[in-house]
Amino acid sequence: MILLMLQYINIDAEEIPVRTTVTIDDELFERALEVADPGTDKADLFREAINVFIRVQAGKRLAALGGQIPQMKPVPRRRPQ
Repeated sequence: MILLMLQYINIDAEEIPVRTTVTIDDELFERALEVADPGTDKADLFREAINVFIRVQAGKRLAALGGQIPQMKPVPRRRPQ
């Protein structure tokens, strides 16, 4: 297993020092390093993984809201002619 120590997490555009130990499967981590850009270090790889996770989860939440604001005005889909 690979242990990573995270030192910074960006929250609301402020860098707050945070230390967290993470256990990652060796094969999964090696696979991630193989597909990463050359020169990507472990911390950058993990930061990118967290950013992707956040984007995916935000998209899922947005999709789950679909049509749940009945008082909202319709959004124009095309330019008026």
